[in-house]
Amino acid sequence: MGMSAVTSEAILFFGDRGVSKSMLFSDFEAILDGMVGVPEFAGSQIKGAYCLVNGHLQVVALVLFLIDFDDDGMADHTWNVPLRHLAEHGGPGPDMGAGPVKLACRSQCPVAWHQDKLWDPVMKPGANHFVFVRDTVKERGAKIGLFIDDSSPAPVAAAQAVKQFPPAAVVPPTVAPVVAPEPPVVQPATQAQQVARDDKERIRLARTLKELRLRVQTMENKHKEEVGQLRYAHQTKEEILSTQLEKVLMQFKTLKSQNTALREQADSLKAQVMSLNESLQEQMHRSHEHGGEIEILTEQYKVALEQRLEEERARLSESLHAKEMEVLTREERIAALEGELVDARHEQIRSANTGAEKLLEKLQTLGLNFIAFHPGAGHISINASEISDYMQNPMAFAARKCLVTEEHYRAWLRHYENPVCQVEISGQTCGKRVIRVDVPNQFRPGQSDRNANRCQYCRSDTAIENVLKFR
Repeated sequence: MGMSAVTSEAILFFGDRGVSKSMLFSDFEAILDGMVGVPEFAGSQIKGAYCLVNGHLQVVALVLFLIDFDDDGMADHTWNVPLRHLAEHGGPGPDMGAGPVKLACRSQCPVAWHQDKLWDPVMKPGANHFVFVRDTVKERGAKIGLFIDDSSPAPVAAAQAVKQFPPAAVVPPTVAPVVAPEPPVVQPATQAQQVARDDKERIRLARTLKELRLRVQTMENKHKEEVGQLRYAHQTKEEILSTQLEKVLMQFKTLKSQNTALREQADSLKAQVMSLNESLQEQMHRSHEHGGEIEILTEQYKVALEQRLEEERARLSESLHAKEMEVLTREERIAALEGELVDARHEQIRSANTGAEKLLEKLQTLGLNFIAFHPGAGHISINASEISDYMQNPMAFAARKCLVTEEHYRAWLRHYENPVCQVEISGQTCGKRVIRVDVPNQFRPGQSDRNANRCQYCRSDTAIENVLKFR
């Protein structure tokens, strides 16, 4: 199959309706160097495609990458995805005219720590990214300056690619082309021709099978990512609601204790009143002859006592209100001071790490990557701007990469390092081995770290021991 050895490089950017912008790789390098910006991409993350194209405008290698632009339309200066290296070591992809392309995407990434900077293609009818790339390169290749070799004929694989990727408006990629019936052959086909046809059919079926596997893998990865995002959002919301509930309960307990204290004071005052009434009644019995004067004195005493009680009640109410206002003011002041303390700490850390961040950014500009390993998250690529957050709380950083909360990640890590049953029996933990959950967002506290039979058959059931021995 005759092909031109000379290839050229193109960069395609995708929008809501297919390819929105195309350029040569040299122009893309100028954008990465900060020489020019792209105003229409300001403040957004854009899907891009690096295309290695032969002299017949056929794609032979494809890398699907993500890149961020700031509010001024300038590309992220820390972006360092090795497009040429990924294109050279990519896995097999669909046939786009010159045989199966070398494809690098999120589900098929030859370098693990660059996986988050890639994206998976969509291959459904009407929105097939491979069709968009093939048609755009054919239509705009000459305009943007791709090399075209007119000295050699186009390879035969181009016709097969047209059958494999028909236009999105006609039929889906998986529909086989309709072949017109051949006229009757006068002489029967030889055995060699039959074998050649069988080989071509077998190659076509193998390529179709690879494409279907790639489509299934991309759909599974997308589904897992969406489920992880929803689970993370649910756990975050649960923790916020739990914190709010605890705060309300603490306020309720405080008010309840204050109410109890006021009731005790009221009961004490009532007891004093009853005691005074009893003493007055005794005096009335002992000096009945002075009944009129005693009644007047008693009435005056009652009025004075009621007035005193009313004044004492008003004073206590004002005191309680003042204490409540003081507590609220103190809580607001404490919250403000805590916020100022956190800001001061961040400012101190930022000031202390300014020189280190400049050095790290210079190292990253030279092509060095910062990798950290955490169980469950694997090898994590850390940008220079994220080093400070990572050093402040590595556990929280790893938990975000695993799409779980920090508390959930710590609980999973304890289970991962020592997978035993946590059911309490007579005040002691069971400690029986259980099956370890290797993925953080699949771990269920209270379920994954307990025996399936709630420890009733933990000592007699040997099924779990057989599984652990096998592992």
